[in-house]
Amino acid sequence: MAAPCINRCGIFFRSISRTAFRRCNITAANLMCTNSGDRNPPQGTPIGGSQSPGSGNGGSTSSAQSSNGSSQSYTQSSEQQAKFSEGEVEDEEIPEESEEEFQTKQAILKASLPFVHQYGWTKKAIVAGAESIGMPSMVHGMFPRGGVELVFYFYEECNQELSTILKEKVQELKEKDEKIKTGSFIQNAIESRLKMIIPYIDKWPQAMAIQTLPQNAVQSWTNLSRVVDDIWFYAGDRSNDFNWYTKRVSLAAVYKSTEIYMLQDSSEDYLDTWCFLENRLEDVVKAGHLARNIQESQSVLSEGAKGFCLMTRNILGMNNR
Repeated sequence: MAAPCINRCGIFFRSISRTAFRRCNITAANLMCTNSGDRNPPQGTPIGGSQSPGSGNGGSTSSAQSSNGSSQSYTQSSEQQAKFSEGEVEDEEIPEESEEEFQTKQAILKASLPFVHQYGWTKKAIVAGAESIGMPSMVHGMFPRGGVELVFYFYEECNQELSTILKEKVQELKEKDEKIKTGSFIQNAIESRLKMIIPYIDKWPQAMAIQTLPQNAVQSWTNLSRVVDDIWFYAGDRSNDFNWYTKRVSLAAVYKSTEIYMLQDSSEDYLDTWCFLENRLEDVVKAGHLARNIQESQSVLSEGAKGFCLMTRNILGMNNR
């Protein structure tokens, strides 16, 4: 009886691994489709790959059965195991959201934003938004994550708006035959993106707290990386080495620190925030220059040390030996 049990466990785990691998491939494919061309990071090994279905022997028949019922049950189990091992049983299909459902959800989330001032980034705001466009309050069941989905909807909409603004700006400069001034372009881009938060500034600390929750961390970082990637791309960055990462991490740090500073800024039109942003960008530039200077200094010191050693050997006559 040990052999059938072991075989049954092996087939069970192979089935789980195939399903998990398939879902990972779907997720990876969706993420890779968000960027294209030069916007992709430096490529290493390809994501995913081919995987052949698991194969193995079917369940062996038992030499003795206690009753006809148990014998029939065991035979059916063996047949199912054989189908699993031969790859005849298809993976469970992952239900996909229809276009109509997606559009309905988008309409509800858009209608919910005006109620954020009253209810915050919560399911109550979604219910109020649904009722405002003539939908029943029970429609909130379409949003199992509650206010989290409202936060991410707003963030993604702002990202798309920023992308449109930057694209139009680049096109305008191209028509005027003017070159992009990277520093001012990046500063204006971050300022434009942060100004989109101002209408909800009173409730934005709650949104930031929601984004920092462990279960929301991956999507939060994805949204932030989209902001900095768009800015660098339209600023003309086409790096394909390690600088691709360092530039985006540095800009993400500047963006988040300025966002936090803006929450406590009481100056008129947030002038202190924009001064803070300008200073942080200057710090990044200085840090880059410092890093290059240190690298050059290390090279000079290294050559100087070699020259000093050679001179010492000449003085001592060691090079004549």
